[in-house]
Amino acid sequence: MKTPPRIFLACVAMAATGALADHDANHCGNSPAAEGMRARVKTIELQAERIEWTADRAEQRTLIELNMKHLQEAMGQLRKRDLSPGCRIELMTTMLDVLIRNQQVALAARNP
Repeated sequence: MKTPPRIFLACVAMAATGALADHDANHCGNSPAAEGMRARVKTIELQAERIEWTADRAEQRTLIELNMKHLQEAMGQLRKRDLSPGCRIELMTTMLDVLIRNQQVALAARNP
């Protein structure tokens, strides 16, 4: 899993802009499409927490690969669903946070 430094820096920059956003706001409302995406993103977040707490490096790699697959699937669903721009940003910010967390765990595994 090799990520070019430019992509990593772009992710960090985008995450920093998300840190300035109002995370308490509910941009998605209560539509079924939004609720489904929220549930999918919550599952991805829980997987990231499990990755961070797992001590076995081999299991971490397996969990990261699975989590990345789920992130890719969620991005595909996000493109297909009719959501407001604010909702898309809210969900993408969360997914980007998970991506960065995965990257941090992967880097820590390489440099113990």
